[in-house]
Amino acid sequence: MKFLVDSSLGRLSTWLRILGYDTVYWRGEADRVFLRMAERQGRAVLTRRKDLLARQHPGIVLFVESDRVEDQIVEVLGKLGLRPEPDKLFSVCLRCNEFLVEATPEKVRPLVPDYVFRTQKSFRVCPKCGGVFWPGTHRARALSVLRRVLYRGEGNG
Repeated sequence: MKFLVDSSLGRLSTWLRILGYDTVYWRGEADRVFLRMAERQGRAVLTRRKDLLARQHPGIVLFVESDRVEDQIVEVLGKLGLRPEPDKLFSVCLRCNEFLVEATPEKVRPLVPDYVFRTQKSFRVCPKCGGVFWPGTHRARALSVLRRVLYRGEGNG
């Protein structure tokens, strides 16, 4: 599933990318151009604007009711029947929405701090912006949030 998210849901767009979903964040007006782009690219629209629901659009337009991003994640995944796939987590660039590619430590050595090079063995690089990603403390914190949010109703923590 691919998403087009309007400017009222910026934090949600980041979390959808963390979950591995191709998610375009639209900074402009959520108007006809916005809906045409979603249709052309086969993206589900996520919005907090009720007026978009009244417009004719052949694809999915989901009004996100929740205010808190944690609740928004649960709401969107639940309404669309999506289950996050563990192997897709952290596979999309958080900056530019490109899928990351594996990189050897030698390739990224000039791009990361010495400590990171010495302590990390797994790296991914964004082919578009050149960003380098590794499983540091930010990943552990994000996983902790996802576990809490996604499994809160199942008694797993």
